[in-house]
Amino acid sequence: MGYIDWGIVALLLMAMLALVLYSRRYMRGVADYLVANRCAGRYLLTLSEGIAGLGAITIVGTFEITYQAGFVPIWWGYFLSPLGLIIALSGFVIYRFRQTRSMTMPQFIEMRYGRSFRVFCGMLAFLSGLINFGVFPAITARFFIHFCQLPEVFTVLGTPIATFPVVMALELGLALFFVFMGGQITVLMTDFTQSVFCLVSFLVIMLFLIWAFDWQDIIAGLQTRPTGESMLHPFQAGSMKDFNMAYYLIGVFMVAYTTRAWQGSSAYNSSARTAHEARMAGILANWRAIAQAMALLLMPLCVYAVLHNPAFSEQAAEITRDLGQFSDPVLRHQMTVPVGLKHILPAGLMGLLAAVIMAAAVSTDNTYMHSWSSIFIQDVIMPFRKKPLTPKQHIRLLRFGLVGVAFFAWCFSIIFPLRDYIYMFFDITGAIFLGGAGSVIIGGLYWKRGTTAGAWAAMIVGAVLSVGGLGVQSYWASLSPVLMGWFPDWTYLHSVAGDFPFNGRHMMFFAMLCAILAYVGISLMQNYTHNMDKLLHRGKFRRADDPSVDQPLKSWRTLGMGPEFSRWDKVIYVCTIIWVLGWWCVFLLGSAVNLAVDVGEDTWIAFWRVNLWISVVLAVFTSVWFIVGGVRDVRQMFVDLRSTRVDVDDDGRVIDGENADDR
Repeated sequence: MGYIDWGIVALLLMAMLALVLYSRRYMRGVADYLVANRCAGRYLLTLSEGIAGLGAITIVGTFEITYQAGFVPIWWGYFLSPLGLIIALSGFVIYRFRQTRSMTMPQFIEMRYGRSFRVFCGMLAFLSGLINFGVFPAITARFFIHFCQLPEVFTVLGTPIATFPVVMALELGLALFFVFMGGQITVLMTDFTQSVFCLVSFLVIMLFLIWAFDWQDIIAGLQTRPTGESMLHPFQAGSMKDFNMAYYLIGVFMVAYTTRAWQGSSAYNSSARTAHEARMAGILANWRAIAQAMALLLMPLCVYAVLHNPAFSEQAAEITRDLGQFSDPVLRHQMTVPVGLKHILPAGLMGLLAAVIMAAAVSTDNTYMHSWSSIFIQDVIMPFRKKPLTPKQHIRLLRFGLVGVAFFAWCFSIIFPLRDYIYMFFDITGAIFLGGAGSVIIGGLYWKRGTTAGAWAAMIVGAVLSVGGLGVQSYWASLSPVLMGWFPDWTYLHSVAGDFPFNGRHMMFFAMLCAILAYVGISLMQNYTHNMDKLLHRGKFRRADDPSVDQPLKSWRTLGMGPEFSRWDKVIYVCTIIWVLGWWCVFLLGSAVNLAVDVGEDTWIAFWRVNLWISVVLAVFTSVWFIVGGVRDVRQMFVDLRSTRVDVDDDGRVIDGENADDR
């Protein structure tokens, strides 16, 4: 990269540092550190949480899927969209969770199931998240090194030093500094700044790729795939090994089951000003990422076209030469798109993308480090203390936890060899906690007959099956010869001896089904009814400072608009329904036609072109809309933080089944 590119990266870094130094003054207590004193508005939440969920590793993972499957995942995404819409519009899980006033999910778990189970879930969530987060720095550092053309080794005072661990240390150190300064307040502000920058950058990169690459050249490259592995025709992609129809069908179940269960951005679940603001943030998420999605789609498709279309043979030769340095096929696959983009993007845009990678990495790292360290301290350490800490001691302990998480991630990234697709690794490591967590959370919030024994059974079953699956997958090459020795006549075992037959998503799905059966079965064996009004602060248990409506809508009517909806809220609500259900109808009609008649690939090519231009127009509009709304929410958050009273009891403790500040 040149001076212009590095200048763009430096400017973004200085802007974030200035914002951190300004916002740190508002961090006065534990609630400020953990959940920004619950002062975040909808646009600030959806923008900040969106970039926190992006991450450099997520970008590389998305590149992997798109480079492998092309446009096909978008089509199956339309199949999933109504479920996501229902979850967002109804406030499923998030509305009731916010009503509990819990700072972390395990805090709610103590209120619902007891302290011992809170500690167990906190430890399980922490370990699952820590292992999951452990590969983030490695993927980010490799991307940055190879995209920015950094040397593998540099010399200091005659001593050669490997670049890889140094880049990881700088990345984690920057994220650590941001969280140290002001906890969730500075996390929100830096993530918001990075989100705005990424929105604009993705928009510019998307428009450049549309201008620089002829549509027919991209299509010609995508059409080189073998029969049955089409990147354009969803109904001619059945031979694709991993990211096929089964992957997305299982995804339907997982979207509902794991709603708000993953704790990587747990502070956002509790940072909303009200439960309604949290609900609206979920609805707005349907519009936030249009420019991001299009840019992340076009970048790997353009690289694929360059490598497979003879019209780009010279560039393809240069990219192939650079990829030759990777002897590990998994690493080579991960770095194909980043190395390809290095040869495609001009000066300036190289800097924009490098800054996006830095922003995405730091935003995810600071959010995850804040979440996992907070969960460990709040839900594993604090429940054992009989005497509460002072706010100063509490915040110091939370910061020690941050350092521990960062150090583990740095060490784990150096020693752990990732052998699967990034998203498959996410599935199986996430399932250590998520396998049983969906049953525990949804059952705890919506089913008064769910019991502590049922919750224990679900979490243990989900964790054991997930850890076992990860172990078998990792050591299959050693296990399969032993199994074939025990069962020499088992034909199927011989056919899968080379590769483990189930990927991370298959194993996650099986663990979740078994956990549901355990939760429901054990709970029904006991005669127990929980006081849901007390848990959710309803009726006589409602707090005087709660601005939500007295009686939230119930059952199917939660899809309607209650009295808390303003006129603009209703416009957003209706437009979201029309947008999502419109594409779902396109999916149903297109699927019916393709099942009835043989639709040619040319029809699909035309469809994807129209789809692309609709998204481009909307991307420009929504980017401006969200930036304006986000700036307004930032101003309001600072006003609220200045006027909000610091409550020393609002620190995540639960006493006799109640939050300490509710007593």
